[in-house]
Amino acid sequence: MKKIAQLVTFICWCGFVNAHNHDKGKGFDIKVTDLGSNIFELRTERSGNVAVLIGTDGVFMVDTQMEHLVELIDHTQKKLSRKRDVNLILNTHFHRDHVRGNAYFKQRGAIIMAHPNVRRYLEKPKAIKMLGHISPSFTSEYYPTIDIATNTLIKMNGQSIELYHTPKAHTNSDLFVVFKEANVIHAGDLVFNRRFPFIDIDNGGSVAGYIAGIEKVIKVANTDTKIISGHGQTATIADLEASIIMLTETHSIIKELIQQGLSLEAIKALAPLDKYKEKWDWAFISSDRMITTHYYDITGMLE
Repeated sequence: MKKIAQLVTFICWCGFVNAHNHDKGKGFDIKVTDLGSNIFELRTERSGNVAVLIGTDGVFMVDTQMEHLVELIDHTQKKLSRKRDVNLILNTHFHRDHVRGNAYFKQRGAIIMAHPNVRRYLEKPKAIKMLGHISPSFTSEYYPTIDIATNTLIKMNGQSIELYHTPKAHTNSDLFVVFKEANVIHAGDLVFNRRFPFIDIDNGGSVAGYIAGIEKVIKVANTDTKIISGHGQTATIADLEASIIMLTETHSIIKELIQQGLSLEAIKALAPLDKYKEKWDWAFISSDRMITTHYYDITGMLE
């Protein structure tokens, strides 16, 4: 572990919640996608997508999913890493489907990194009023080991791993991960691929910040980059650009109706986002919930 700690080099280049009810099922397999350069995506379709980088320096993991999934996640990465423990973890943000596996790996010696707002949230969780959820509870076992306040570089397993913060986006704690030599990005919940995104307005998120976060991912990507989404299949720049167009259009639609003096319920009754349903609706965020997101973002109110 001392060797792993020494690999974490901080370089400043410029100076849930009961969150996700889409995680319900048990008795399923993990889909493993080999992205090259010993980077693998582990996807359950129940919680946030996990990435692992495996090599002689150890195992680096992005996000840890949920308590009832974590042993399966670890079992799967051990098949890939030949029974090695996870050494270093990055939490992309604080929602429970990305951090509830922390305690399991921490007990086995893993170092966990995250933006400082992850620790602040886990110490003093706030409710997600938009979803009608009360504040969750976390013990210190779930807290990150290292707070990352600025852009960060890690050298591990032949990869230059760059960590970028995007403020006021999905939450106020979002980091995305660039595996530079492999040309792979884990975008965390800045990307819900071909799905309406969840934007946590109650905990620092915003529609404008979310769009800016996607744009930041695009800026460091290229047409060949494999982009691991927080939820959904591996994405491309074209997928991200489609999300920006959808969010910009839907935000404008709801804003215009608000300016006409309509209430949230009156707007929902008009079903103004119906044309987006077929392409973007999914189990967790429907078009109605996307209307609520925009309304809450614009007015600061829920009705």
